[in-house]
Amino acid sequence: MIPANIAAIALASCAGLELRQLQKHYEDFEREEDMLAAMKDTQATEQLQYLSSAAERKRLYEESDKETERQLKLLQQTAPLFNEVLAVTGQSGAVNRMALGMIQNGEGLGNVLLATSEAEMQLEQAKLQAQIYQRQLELQTQQTQQREQALKSANGEVVTVATPSTAVSTELPSSSKIEGLKKAATVVGLQTECLRVDKAPSYQRLIFSVRTEDFNTLPKFKAASKLALGISEKEDLPFYIYAPEQIAVEIPLKPQDRTYYDLPVRHWKGGDRLIILGQSLDGEVVINLASEDTPQLLVVGTTGSGKSNFFRAAAYCLLMQGARVDVCGGKVSDYEDFADRFPTITMNDMGKTFEFVGEYYLECDRRNSMTKAELEQQQAWILFIDEYKGTVPLEDALRKAYDQQLCEVGRRGRGLKIHVVIGLQRGAKRGKEDPQGLPPDLRDNLPCRIAFRCVDGTSGRMILMRRGEAVTSLQGRGDGIVQSGLLDQRFQAYRFEEIPN
Repeated sequence: MIPANIAAIALASCAGLELRQLQKHYEDFEREEDMLAAMKDTQATEQLQYLSSAAERKRLYEESDKETERQLKLLQQTAPLFNEVLAVTGQSGAVNRMALGMIQNGEGLGNVLLATSEAEMQLEQAKLQAQIYQRQLELQTQQTQQREQALKSANGEVVTVATPSTAVSTELPSSSKIEGLKKAATVVGLQTECLRVDKAPSYQRLIFSVRTEDFNTLPKFKAASKLALGISEKEDLPFYIYAPEQIAVEIPLKPQDRTYYDLPVRHWKGGDRLIILGQSLDGEVVINLASEDTPQLLVVGTTGSGKSNFFRAAAYCLLMQGARVDVCGGKVSDYEDFADRFPTITMNDMGKTFEFVGEYYLECDRRNSMTKAELEQQQAWILFIDEYKGTVPLEDALRKAYDQQLCEVGRRGRGLKIHVVIGLQRGAKRGKEDPQGLPPDLRDNLPCRIAFRCVDGTSGRMILMRRGEAVTSLQGRGDGIVQSGLLDQRFQAYRFEEIPN
């Protein structure tokens, strides 16, 4: 038994060794397979990365080729536009580069022409300023020489005369203004003479004769005139055609040289709807709300321009003629003295404007079914909305209803003896940036526009139908322009500090 057990043990040991060898062999085989699999994964990742990089490079190259092709097409398309810009704006290298850059960046032709025209004007103003300064020096030298010769011939000896200062006063006498404008005309190559000087309450109107075949010199004449008179670039110097071969120039007066008028005592007729504005060169300026040209009013002006004074005077005029007047927005304190004299006037804060607009809207519906005879018997209703932007609701639904009702009152109220007078600090267009601005539909239904002094020409272009830049030349304190239909007058508003007895 012992030899048999020994043999069994030996065989078992051999079998164990074989099993261990087989186990090691399989372990080595599995390890080798794992290593091969890992190498394959690494190679696949590297290949994917390489392929991705190659694809990205190819895409970038294709996009670069497309961008180059797009630039070439854009140059081909913009070449005619650029030639047109060059024909309009001249041949200044800096301006040309600016215009080409704007066109290549996709700017519209109108914006390019506007920007290049402004740049050309700035260059021209710089040249004109240098020419005027040089011409002033030449004239001063000539005057000095003439004086020296006159003194020498009179006394037999030479006397040195000091050269006068070249500083230009902010307010010149009429003769000095005329001479300054003549010098400006000489600089730009125009021959002109002053035919007449008309003095308005807030400005002087100088009528000049102008004969030229090159009408491009007129803008240069205007720019040179501003330099000669010491008027800043931010302010306008109104130039306009007065008659064939004649132009009118409006030069503002100093506050101490202006003429101010108090609202005159007047016999009012019940049922009329007149607003007495003030005095102009042609006499008293009156707005009749019953006219088709002036049924609804839009008034714009900054603080101190005379807008609040106008609202007080207009309210007094209409109340004296028996109209109903409701004042919304603005300062209620401006009408504290009205309460005892006119118990029917209502003065409300901005928050109640929506309610009054709704009431006027319903009144339009009620009167719309009346006959002419019945309308004649109705009282005139006038809604004053001062500081309009502060009365517009911020909530979209309320703002939409407010706009719709107010536009309808403006549109239908013309023949229903219902009128709206809206006041703004500055002309602001309705948009995402300014949801409380004036909507275009409402502006179109306010045909009579009154502009007092504004901070920039943008407000004037949005409000006035003609001469929009002129708002920057207005001097405040009631100096205004009224436009509607054929009406186009600059006036000095009446002062209204106390209610007339």
